[in-house]
Amino acid sequence: MRRFAFGLERVLSVRAYKERLAEAVLAEKSGACAALQLGLDDNAKATMVAGRERCRPGGSAADYRAGELYSVRLSQERERLMKAMALAEAERETARLAFVEASTSRQVVTKLREREEAVYYKLVSREETKMMDELASGARVRLNATRQ
Repeated sequence: MRRFAFGLERVLSVRAYKERLAEAVLAEKSGACAALQLGLDDNAKATMVAGRERCRPGGSAADYRAGELYSVRLSQERERLMKAMALAEAERETARLAFVEASTSRQVVTKLREREEAVYYKLVSREETKMMDELASGARVRLNATRQ
């Protein structure tokens, strides 16, 4: 029995390659979003600690002022991180849409390949069955001819 040969195998491999590239870009963008989220989480923890430390008993005016300046810096950093996060999420969404498009285009060719392969093997199976039937009927005729 001959092996199945798909005429669009090169197209399928190119589309699979593009899908892998799109997946890598999506992973990179998701990693950037995760890193920014970790930065925001760290900023929130530092802000909470700074708020507790600012009003502790026994602190001088200089300590209070330093705490206020630190809080302002944390607030500015949080704003910067939030803007960067919004941009990164937009880029991630664009990368996700590109991945979905690449994946869909590959899946279309894969489904076509699967259908053609199923039809091919069904046809081969029929041909094999027909050939076996012919061999069996020929053997029966020869057997009957030798008996007479």
